[in-house]
Amino acid sequence: MLTYLLTTAAQAWAMAPQQTADGQQSGGGMQLFILMGGFILIFYFLLIRPQKKQQRERQNMLDNIKKGDRVQTNGGLLGVITGVDAKEVTLRIAPEVRVKVARVAIAGVIRVTADSESTAKAKGKDAEADDGEKTDLSKPGDSK
Repeated sequence: MLTYLLTTAAQAWAMAPQQTADGQQSGGGMQLFILMGGFILIFYFLLIRPQKKQQRERQNMLDNIKKGDRVQTNGGLLGVITGVDAKEVTLRIAPEVRVKVARVAIAGVIRVTADSESTAKAKGKDAEADDGEKTDLSKPGDSK
């Protein structure tokens, strides 16, 4: 993209009239370079700098993951980290189910707040109450 901008500036510079017949300069070549420099600065502050900041934050997040963190992968799996290697992470996605994923496949760490934790505990109690109930699955005509 920078190459394109510089090439365009060079072509505009070559096509701009440099001097008139009476010796006066027409067309501002320096103005063109100032304009192109302004565009480059705008692109830097609007595109390049924010992207580098995001890359730094992501790398920092990946460097600081540890055992016990709740994470989401790029594929949508949610799990708790049970093991961390240099390039791989072991996730527990269900009781007795562990998967290994590449460390770079971690999309983000899920932070648990006090409100969501109390809601999850309340839902967990409801689920335990449902599990404790016995349901009769026998057919209506069956009797033992």
